[in-house]
Amino acid sequence: MGLQIITETVEAVEKHSLFQKEEQKFVVEFAFKTSDKELTNKLIDELTMPDRDFAAIRTKYEVLYDKKPKWVDQIENLLVALEMYRVEEEKAIHRISDVLKGYGIDVTPDEIRKTDTEELKQRVKKEAVL
Repeated sequence: MGLQIITETVEAVEKHSLFQKEEQKFVVEFAFKTSDKELTNKLIDELTMPDRDFAAIRTKYEVLYDKKPKWVDQIENLLVALEMYRVEEEKAIHRISDVLKGYGIDVTPDEIRKTDTEELKQRVKKEAVL
């Protein structure tokens, strides 16, 4: 459930462009640590209020999850970052595929994932010349 809730939370947070990076990271970490979708949505709602006090909200929500050894927190943070990068990578892959299709080069997202970057560059150069 942990990585799935991260993906869902990243998508929900991205809808709120007013969130600062630190707020985004906290929401995703909170979702991962608690796996509680309802509480995470409540946190997001509180952070969307115009007169929000992030420090107070953060303190309030940090109490809701157990403190673990520092190394566990570090691993969890790395896993959160990894999943966020995977979401961004997936968006980039689809964007590349769409742009290439727009220029008449038919490359599916699956091909982009499986093909070596250098090989893909050569294919694009070759087909762009034709």
